[in-house]
Amino acid sequence: MPDFPISEFLRPGDLVAIGEATAEPRTLVARFLDAARDIDDLTALCGYALDDIWHSVPDGHPTVMSYAAHGSLRKLAATGQLQILPCHLSSLVRFIRNGTLPVDVVLLQLPPADAEGFHSLGGTVGYLVDALDSARVVLAEINPNMPRTNSSRRIHQSQITATVTSDIPLPGSPTRPATEVDRTIAANVATLIPDGASLQLGVGAIPAEITKVIRERSGLRIRSNLIGDWIFDLVDSGAVDISVAGSCTTGMALGSRRLYDFVDSNTGIDFVHLDELLAPATLASCDPFVVVNSALQVDLLGQVNAESLGDLYVGAVGGQVDSFRATRMAKSGLSVIALPATNPAGDKSSIVAQLTGPTTSLQSDVDIIATEYGVADLRATTAAQRAARLVAVAAPAHRDQLRTELTGGHRTER
Repeated sequence: MPDFPISEFLRPGDLVAIGEATAEPRTLVARFLDAARDIDDLTALCGYALDDIWHSVPDGHPTVMSYAAHGSLRKLAATGQLQILPCHLSSLVRFIRNGTLPVDVVLLQLPPADAEGFHSLGGTVGYLVDALDSARVVLAEINPNMPRTNSSRRIHQSQITATVTSDIPLPGSPTRPATEVDRTIAANVATLIPDGASLQLGVGAIPAEITKVIRERSGLRIRSNLIGDWIFDLVDSGAVDISVAGSCTTGMALGSRRLYDFVDSNTGIDFVHLDELLAPATLASCDPFVVVNSALQVDLLGQVNAESLGDLYVGAVGGQVDSFRATRMAKSGLSVIALPATNPAGDKSSIVAQLTGPTTSLQSDVDIIATEYGVADLRATTAAQRAARLVAVAAPAHRDQLRTELTGGHRTER
């Protein structure tokens, strides 16, 4: 049914879950948004959206909901059109699974089926796995550019209501070029990563720079919900040996065509569901499990805001807390926030006396704050000690003001 009208599968009030990153079906999304102009009360549940078509969604047709203001959804967030679900990624998965978020329709992109009629989920396992069995309708865009990845999670063609085909190139990561600040932060974080560590890094300029620094490590393992082109630094150098079972486990690949070709039919890269990625039984052997996440702000208690600056929502709760708490289930672990000490203009400190947005990660979930000015180890510290250490890694131009605010808050540096 290559030319089916998508409207015949939609009902007023439907919750339509849409694949994220490489699983975002651009042809189906365009058809869905066109149909949504004439169907009342549709809601699109999105994740990491990368298609610019979301910039032109008419207000309320459909309502757009997401756990993150990432990629092309950031513009919708800025105009107030994006409805945020401020929940942990693990909670989103659970809400879909138990029907708290009852998904009616699934739209996703898949590679062609194998000889037995099974489709790999490609470069993104994601949260839609939990909707496939319960959704009334599953519509798939079959794209040969999507890699067939090594995973126990698959979907049989009999589970799909209708398909379209396309050969649209897969999206790449919108990573900006690294700055000298990024490289300095990466060098500071690299001091925390020993031989034999298991890593979560995600994608972005800082993770990419970290892998350049740790190329000479040995016995590293990747246990990261998201991998990017930085994997080549580690695999090509031998720091990660993907011939060893379990050496690279992920849920999503987002990067260049080279990355998608690399994970295609590669039995050394395991694509798993979030439940498997952070399963206590597998984490118990990680020694250490080093998780590196980003943030917008950190206050003088070590609390983290990774979501919004004032009223502008630009980030996510996402998997930050899930992964930080997973370090507590590992044999040993380290939860790290890596961020520049100031905003790009340099006039606002990222280390603040009080967060101007929500608290994403609690002070008790965070071990290390790394900026270009050093590493603040917050483990086994009092409130006063951690405040002093955080001031020490703030930008020099902002330290006096932070100390003043610290004194005003009746904390004493020790």
